[in-house]
Amino acid sequence: MTGRSGSVFGDLMKAKLKETGSEDTIMDAMKSMKTGFREVRSALTGHEYHKKMKIAVFGATGPTGQQVVIQALAKEGTEVRALVRDPDKMTSLVEPHEKLHIHKVDLTKPEEFATHLHGVDVVLSCLGGRAGIFNPCSVYTDTIVPIVTAMRQANVKRLICITSWGAKDEPGLPWVISWFLKPTFLRNVLANMGEMEDYLAEKCSDINYTVVKPPGLSKDPVSEKEILTREGQFVENAANSIARADLARFMIACLDTEDFNHKLVAVGVPK
Repeated sequence: MTGRSGSVFGDLMKAKLKETGSEDTIMDAMKSMKTGFREVRSALTGHEYHKKMKIAVFGATGPTGQQVVIQALAKEGTEVRALVRDPDKMTSLVEPHEKLHIHKVDLTKPEEFATHLHGVDVVLSCLGGRAGIFNPCSVYTDTIVPIVTAMRQANVKRLICITSWGAKDEPGLPWVISWFLKPTFLRNVLANMGEMEDYLAEKCSDINYTVVKPPGLSKDPVSEKEILTREGQFVENAANSIARADLARFMIACLDTEDFNHKLVAVGVPK
């Protein structure tokens, strides 16, 4: 079985290189080879290929974090480490699962919680702050710095985290954000989100990050709606809210694609 799979894989590689020509990069060819290998493995075994993966989730007790944990556990081959301040709260929110491991962490001590990141493939942060005109907000920068510090200590390179539409100014940004929310209720939150985005862009070239930027968030159940994406601060012609469950669905989908590596990607659903 192994010899046949390797032979077919080699044939796929030769065919791909012949098809694309010398102008194709080696990386593009390797991506096609990986896809071909998964297809061959599925055909030979009769089972869909699922990559085994270990993920760590910060903010797992929050409404979005809960959805990320639940959907990740439903994804075959995925093991979840929920890194939380209150393990008892986590156990009260999510059903026990053999692939779920809950650890108490202090985010001010990256040298300690880095031990829980050893062997992890991807870190997902669902941490966030409260909106309010008079509520100061530094949670995004206060948490991303120790998380990245711990990732470096544990040699974890992949990070998926959340900010929002309009964390930074951009032409065409919906007026309700530019003229109402940014100067008032979301002023401090959006400013701190923007600082986190700057930190990742300017000081984390060694981290393969994806910053997922939703509009307003709702409690609606997960849907099968198309997730619209755009690199930038908002998505044109998208609804002004998305279900937290659909946001989590997109974050879990990012585990299996390289399309959004090193990007700030705004997401939304059709109106």
